[in-house]
Amino acid sequence: MISISDKMFITKEVNLATIAYFKKIVLRKSLMDFSFGPQSNNRAITDLFKSVNYYGFDLPYEIELALFERLRRFKNNLDKEELTALYFWGVNQKYLHYLEDFEYGDDTYSDKEFDWEFGRSLAYKIYEPNNSGLEEETMEELKVLLCNFAGEFDLSLVDEYTYEHIIEIIDLYCLSSNNSIPVF
Repeated sequence: MISISDKMFITKEVNLATIAYFKKIVLRKSLMDFSFGPQSNNRAITDLFKSVNYYGFDLPYEIELALFERLRRFKNNLDKEELTALYFWGVNQKYLHYLEDFEYGDDTYSDKEFDWEFGRSLAYKIYEPNNSGLEEETMEELKVLLCNFAGEFDLSLVDEYTYEHIIEIIDLYCLSSNNSIPVF
């Protein structure tokens, strides 16, 4: 973020760097926490991961509740920088939705005014995630990501290669360039 007077500017470069940080640090931490038990040395797949893998997006209420509880604990244990990166990712995930809503809400802006006001609305979401609804939307996006991630695996036979395969897929998720629309 670059701040000039009382105006906040989030540049394309800042957004790209923040999303890269999210993927390298925060996403990896989230996927590892979801996949493996604590102190398991990446050798004990969590029951929650197995359950989400089994049910996919059609999660029973108890499992969905457990998943959201794990996500809440994960979010609460993030430091300020990690949490900000998480919210940047959340905005990037919902960017087109926010753009459509903003365009639908008012079409009287000039191009420059539109960019300015829309950018400020995105900055507001990042800096006031509770009041803007971004926190809830980001947790929902993380849930979708974890369900997609869990669906990548066939856990009918778990052996020594399963753990390595999970780590490989985590690496792919954390290095991929998809799900990032650097626009602000």
